Amino acid sequence: MKKTIINNEWLFKKAEGKKYEDEVDVTAIEWKSAKEVTLPHTWFREEDQYRGLTYYKKELTLNYKEDEVYYIEFEGADQRCKVYCNETYLGEHKGAYATFRFMLPDEAVKQGQVKITVLLDNSNCEDVSPMFGDFTVFGGLFRNVSLLSAKKNHFDYLYFGTKGIVLRTRVEDNKGIIEVEPHTVTEKEGTICYQVFDESNDCIFEVEEKADQNAVLCVNDVKSWNGREDVNLYCVKATLKVDDTVCDEVSLTTGFKNFSMDPDHGAFLNGEHLKIKGVAKHEDFGSKHNAVTKKEIEKDFELISEIGANAVRLSHYQHPQETYDICDKEGYLVWAEIPMLKMTESEALYENTIQQLKELILQNIHHPSVFCWGIQNEIGMFKDAPYMHEQCKKLNALVKGLDPNRLSTAANLYTVKAKSELNNITDMIGYNIYFGWYYGVMSDYDKFLDEFHKNRPLLPLGVSEYGVDANLAFHSKEPRIRDYTEEYQALYHETVWPYFNQKEFIWGSFVWNMFDFSSAIRDEGGVKYKNAKGLVTIDREVKKDAFYYYKAVWSKEPFVHICGSRFVDRDSDTVEIKLYTNQPNATLTINGETNLHGTNNGNGTILFEGVKLFEGKNSIKAQAGECSDEISLHKVKEPNKSYVFGDGVSGGPVKNWFLTDDDLIREGYFSVMDTAYELVSNEDTKKVLEKYLPELVDVMVNKDVIPLGIEMKSILQRSLGDDGEDILKKINEELNQIKSI
Repeated sequence: MKKTIINNEWLFKKAEGKKYEDEVDVTAIEWKSAKEVTLPHTWFREEDQYRGLTYYKKELTLNYKEDEVYYIEFEGADQRCKVYCNETYLGEHKGAYATFRFMLPDEAVKQGQVKITVLLDNSNCEDVSPMFGDFTVFGGLFRNVSLLSAKKNHFDYLYFGTKGIVLRTRVEDNKGIIEVEPHTVTEKEGTICYQVFDESNDCIFEVEEKADQNAVLCVNDVKSWNGREDVNLYCVKATLKVDDTVCDEVSLTTGFKNFSMDPDHGAFLNGEHLKIKGVAKHEDFGSKHNAVTKKEIEKDFELISEIGANAVRLSHYQHPQETYDICDKEGYLVWAEIPMLKMTESEALYENTIQQLKELILQNIHHPSVFCWGIQNEIGMFKDAPYMHEQCKKLNALVKGLDPNRLSTAANLYTVKAKSELNNITDMIGYNIYFGWYYGVMSDYDKFLDEFHKNRPLLPLGVSEYGVDANLAFHSKEPRIRDYTEEYQALYHETVWPYFNQKEFIWGSFVWNMFDFSSAIRDEGGVKYKNAKGLVTIDREVKKDAFYYYKAVWSKEPFVHICGSRFVDRDSDTVEIKLYTNQPNATLTINGETNLHGTNNGNGTILFEGVKLFEGKNSIKAQAGECSDEISLHKVKEPNKSYVFGDGVSGGPVKNWFLTDDDLIREGYFSVMDTAYELVSNEDTKKVLEKYLPELVDVMVNKDVIPLGIEMKSILQRSLGDDGEDILKKINEELNQIKSI
């Protein structure tokens, strides 16, 4: 097979006013107003967030050969796509993130000139995932498009976007076993010669089998893929022959590992305990949005390497092959997942989910970096219903059927109770928890995790998301919840991560997020269209202070970092100076004169309190071993008001209601602390809600606009406003009379 990338000289135009479902005569499309674009391409702009139908066109000159066939390959098309060759309809693909292909018809190829027309639509669609999510659906041919040519006897490139071979690896008695599932298109019976090459490019195994039969390859004295400690990769080369003539050839890189989870002791890689110290990432990057190239992907992993992470959650969809390749080569464990963020009873949506899960697994099963397949993220935000349990069980069974050697997983939000059936389906579970931001206080992690493990002692538990937003413009010497300061983000992470690290039963965690990312639905904390929970800004130019906290506790590279470099103006005589470092000691010098000495507290932090500032500019320098850092602070008379978000009122995720959680909960009875879905699903509790708020109940029951998987208290607080304390109390008192068992 020969692959030619055809990213240049595409025509693009919006089809405003038209719908994807409409019949289109592609020969009648008017292209005079189109503009020329180079792929990868997205039409998304913050000032023009178009969601709808678009057209792309590319003219190709082919060197027709009678014994060859041609395919058009899309590595990603966001999100529903119809493809035509000249006026011939080739097919449709639904789902933005997987590779897919169509064969070009012979009658068109023989002409030597073909026109590829693509109808692409990113409008919200109820039968394609994601139909909901806190990230932008950008639209576009945002990855490479290529022309493939192959002999008429060839590997089947239409098999779920694979190269026509599926590799399943395992380790047995120090032997690496590769089970190969081939898929071919041949006019007569053929054979496949399989060869395995080590990292020195020496052929260490060779066998020939019939092309329509599975094969088993064996590597003696196998070297394991051992994460960041030791990467060992192998290459499997498959050569298709018909009548002893070589017709096609493909290669895949793979590796061997044993990965397991223990509910009491966490994760094990090749028999050795490993705490997962992970970060999550989206694909978008600054002004390029999702139209990234290998250059941007490599930049991401430079920063992930610097921080010292050993795992990456590739959120919330299939990422480009370059990303998985880098994880293989650099030893990052990968949580890979599909974009199932809202599960409805739609059969069409379920079928699309099945398709996307098959594509994710079959296209990436050979990557040794992948340790688990994620089947859903926070679907419990809307409800926790029996139909969801059944669909997830089928998805889990599909994972096990396609890849019996890896774990299945899912990410639930904190309102999904430990007893939920959603926690009874996959091999392991992650929880997306935001104590100290959306609810509660930071110390609540301690109790929540212990209680969950007590209630579900046989379920491996980790934290799949945690984090807070930080706007680099905002600063405070007394950081508080929801003040959006860089200081609160840093304080949050240095407070929260030790809870995960100290609990042996927690397999690990993934910071949400490594990078700020685009979210068209957001306008929060002085930042529009972005989720600002990243440790690094969306353009990858600025590392927030919290970035250096993780570098201090994860990385072995010696360094010291002074926090607060952007908190320049200080209006007090003395200040607190905080260092993040992985060195045992550090010295602080102020204006070249005062020398203070500090010791690492074991959590990557050295704190200097009561540091005196002089009027005007103050030079602060830290020295830790051979490492140093320096910042400048200005002593001013009045506080810098630009450092404060809005009216400066913060300190809690919601209004400080007079009722505490302990006041609300009566053991064994319903309360406003139960989810809205539980309360509207029970006739007795539903009547209580209807008594006080009939219109709200009608919306919850009949309109799919309120996430019913969150606590009723949260919904009531937003609905009742400042004068609703008495109503909330009355509702809760009546709910407390109804038994929940």
